[in-house]
Amino acid sequence: MTKLDNHELQAFWDLAGSQVKMKALEIALSRSLFDVLREPCSAEEVADKLALPSTNINGWLDLLWSIGCVDKATENKYVASALAKRYMTSTSSLDCSQALQFRFQTLRHFTEQFEALLHEPKNGVVLSSSMGPLWAKAAKAQIFQEQRAVTVPALNRIFATLLKVTIAEETPLNFLDLGGGPGLVSLSLAQRFPNATGVLFDFPETAQVARENVLAESLEHRIDVQSGDLNQQLPNGQFDLIWCSSVLHFLDDANAVIQGLATLLKPNGILLILHAEQTLEKTQCEGVLPFYLPMMMKGNYLPKQGEIIELLTKNGLDILQSEEIKDFPMAPVWLHCGRKKA
Repeated sequence: MTKLDNHELQAFWDLAGSQVKMKALEIALSRSLFDVLREPCSAEEVADKLALPSTNINGWLDLLWSIGCVDKATENKYVASALAKRYMTSTSSLDCSQALQFRFQTLRHFTEQFEALLHEPKNGVVLSSSMGPLWAKAAKAQIFQEQRAVTVPALNRIFATLLKVTIAEETPLNFLDLGGGPGLVSLSLAQRFPNATGVLFDFPETAQVARENVLAESLEHRIDVQSGDLNQQLPNGQFDLIWCSSVLHFLDDANAVIQGLATLLKPNGILLILHAEQTLEKTQCEGVLPFYLPMMMKGNYLPKQGEIIELLTKNGLDILQSEEIKDFPMAPVWLHCGRKKA
């Protein structure tokens, strides 16, 4: 029998069906299903533990099985997949349950605004001190989870294998973690470079969250947590290394901030910018726009490919490296490495 190819509309039917998959996973996360499924359970046992009727549980679990969140331990028993145990259970050190639910909620909120934004574009949501409490709340939950499970491992890989400029681990450098959130990047840099000191800079409320995490690791003598509004002030210090991840979206003037960061770099200092960008490549565009079109339509900055390189060059930095990074939250993003002239 001849196998027929999918109809050319199948991709769009799949797109419609993805909403059902997302909702199935969102309910699973909100009900801590994968904690229940750390050990094999039948549909009836799941229903009993979640206080739900058993009628439709098999279908729900089969859908989660189809997207890789559940395995079938036996014909009648389900168990959380290795991926779900790693990233979606409360006892895992890499738990991202709250982070995933946050992404679902924010993107759903955008879809409800989509048509209105076509009619009435916004002027831009620039981060201000009034948003500090919201960012502090996020730093304790979803941003903390994503930094711990995704950003820090990506950072370690960048320094271990990807970065083309060599920074010896024993180097007594001074680093800046710009918009550092809960501070896990700063903690990782301090652990990677045991002779380093650093500054984390964020809004006052978020900085307090970072300060607590730094104190918990007894690294307050090496990491200075500073606070302020980057649109109005720069951190204090001179730095050998600046880490700037997904900050430019929310600035009044990206060029002015990069110009300021260049003044904070010591001669031969390194500025690492990780940022999503508009791209002319179709597959990359498919990965970027679902997450960043909401920002663009609200007037926030999403640089075109090449713009960050131009800004770095314009402000006196030599470009050492630019490449796509795929193992980062809401990838792809691009890593740009610039060095200040001696």
